[in-house]
Amino acid sequence: MKKTAFHKNTMWKNVFILGLSGIIAKLFDFCFRAYYSRMLGTEGMGLLSLGFSLHGVMLTFATAGLGVAVSKTVSEYMEQRNSGAVKACMRTSLYGVSALSLLVMLITFLFSSSLAENVLGDIRVSASLCALAPSIMFMGISYCLKGFFYASRKVVSPALSEILEQTVKFISIKFLLDILLPFGIEYGCVAVFGGISIGELSSCLFLTLIYHKKEKQLEKTDNSCKKITQKELVCKLLGVSIPSMITSLCCSGLRMQEEVLIVSALERGGMAHSGAISSLGVLKGMAMPLLVMPLNLLGSVLSLLVPEVSRASIRSRDSLRRAVLKTYKIGMPIGVAVGTLFLFFGGEITKLVYGSYDAARLVVLLAPLCPVMFADSLSSSVLNGLGKQLRMLFFTLADFCLRFTLIYFTLPKGQTTAFAIMVVASNLFTCLLSTGSVVHKIMPQRSLNSPRYKLTKEIKCGILK
Repeated sequence: MKKTAFHKNTMWKNVFILGLSGIIAKLFDFCFRAYYSRMLGTEGMGLLSLGFSLHGVMLTFATAGLGVAVSKTVSEYMEQRNSGAVKACMRTSLYGVSALSLLVMLITFLFSSSLAENVLGDIRVSASLCALAPSIMFMGISYCLKGFFYASRKVVSPALSEILEQTVKFISIKFLLDILLPFGIEYGCVAVFGGISIGELSSCLFLTLIYHKKEKQLEKTDNSCKKITQKELVCKLLGVSIPSMITSLCCSGLRMQEEVLIVSALERGGMAHSGAISSLGVLKGMAMPLLVMPLNLLGSVLSLLVPEVSRASIRSRDSLRRAVLKTYKIGMPIGVAVGTLFLFFGGEITKLVYGSYDAARLVVLLAPLCPVMFADSLSSSVLNGLGKQLRMLFFTLADFCLRFTLIYFTLPKGQTTAFAIMVVASNLFTCLLSTGSVVHKIMPQRSLNSPRYKLTKEIKCGILK
């Protein structure tokens, strides 16, 4: 009983620390995003959006889903007090991420022009991809280290690393923008991406130093005699990471293709290429980041759900149900409050943040969707903790089929309204799938003595006879 109460207090303490640091870091990042969006304009934000979309694909391949795998696997080994397995898990993950990152960086440097022109459809993104490539390794290593800290319930270090990263990123981007922006929007994007890489480097170095200190303390807590072979460990990590990587890779790859398709659809509707890029900047670089900003503030807290749900599922079905229901009770009212705020004050908030009303109409149209996005994110985190990455992959593929269909047939004609319809339909669809899966998983099992179970059994027997 005392142990359960201790774990509960630790969880809520971690939630508070990560929530506070996440809010500070993400607010800082969003405010600075608003700053450089005014300097780069809608076309510059469109170019940034294209660059980020390809970067997401490369990052997903380089990390190979090991961030989630480390968090889940390390939490299980820590429950068994097997520090040897924990250290082996971390060593294997870090080597794997480093090797994959170097490969992705080499490909980016060699083929950046081809990727920008043939994949993204705009050669101006080429130099930006090279400036952002080093961040892939730094982010991959940081994901694994954060997975270790989340699993061990030591969240102060990841919290401090986020604040450090945003501070260094702000200084770097501002310095580089002052130097490079006078040469054109293309070089302004290089400045933003270069500053991001420098910020990620600072966070990675900080987490690495802290991890080396924590690693030495693990040997003192090893109470397990069970030895884990390298083959068993790799299979365990890959069992979680591969489905997670495939899901994320499909998601990021399809998201990149979606942005390219949006530009193409707008051009088919009669818009010039620069105008289509500007519209993409309004849609994906301004309106959607503003709407999901409150959800991003809770991103660090949601990452804690993966190890906590894993632990709860090991203990009992009732523990899992209590943990999940408590999460929804906290998260859903926040989603409703955020949606109400954007519905009534979306125009004023957009003007305050971006200095223009370009994205105001979309923000107000999509405001009622905020509770749905919160529910979907909470459900996805729970499913990650339960190891249901393959199921989430099917959800992702079905969602993007729906989005692509709506983009292709409706966006050239309706533009802003059509985009709003696509986002609403997509989020409702994925929310129903993910939340439905969670509800099915946490529902109490039917008793063998219940009248409903007996009736069902009699009907089945009658059919078989």
